[in-house]
Amino acid sequence: MMETYLNGLRLAYEDEGSGPPLLLLHAFPFNGAMWNDQVAVLRDRYRVIVPDLRGFGKSGAPNEVYFMQQYADDLALLLATLAVKQATVIGLSMGGYIAFELWRSHRSLINGLVLADTRAGADSSEGKVARETNACLAESQGSTAIADILLPKLIAPGASDELRASLRATISATNPAGIAGALRGMALRPDSTIDLPTIAVPVLIIVGAEDILTPPSEAHLMQKYLPESKVALIEGAGHLSNLEQPASFNAVLSEFLDHRLG
Repeated sequence: MMETYLNGLRLAYEDEGSGPPLLLLHAFPFNGAMWNDQVAVLRDRYRVIVPDLRGFGKSGAPNEVYFMQQYADDLALLLATLAVKQATVIGLSMGGYIAFELWRSHRSLINGLVLADTRAGADSSEGKVARETNACLAESQGSTAIADILLPKLIAPGASDELRASLRATISATNPAGIAGALRGMALRPDSTIDLPTIAVPVLIIVGAEDILTPPSEAHLMQKYLPESKVALIEGAGHLSNLEQPASFNAVLSEFLDHRLG
């Protein structure tokens, strides 16, 4: 694990392999380690850059709202620090929200997109209230309380006990300030639906067949407005499709990347 200081923040990241650069953006409320299965199969032919986003993992967790614009600016500066002029951006869930912001504000950095288990639309009024409720819960009762609420929604019913225990441990170890900051930032993110027709790079949309948070209907809605895109459905997976069915996820991801960049 390496680290740099940017935008007043300690940002931890992994940088492995060589070849066309990939930037992997993790889901809430996890960290870059959630991509370990993907890094293992990609680093032999790509340069794989995996940050712990602001508030998560070994990165700093200031006590503030983490706007999607701030995340995007952090990542643009990280790529500049690493002398990366363009990358294929792979974002899952919150990572997808940040990928949309990167396109809006730093699109020259992006030569391809993978949007996994995410949506283009903004939060509903009810969704914003739920995020604030959970932010307050994290601050008052700690991260384990968030794990209790989130876990049933994150993974398919058939997920292994081992995966459930691992996810619970990761969430419980996350800084409550990071959880609260990201929740409040996601609640304030803009609607990216209007940006979809402007995305002029190839896009792969991946979604777990059993994802209840960002279901396959959301993936097909995005595809409708994306000029160069395809949808890959991961059977037997919920919202964390890369962790629940890594072999299937890696197969569709590698096919897309190797065709585009190999």
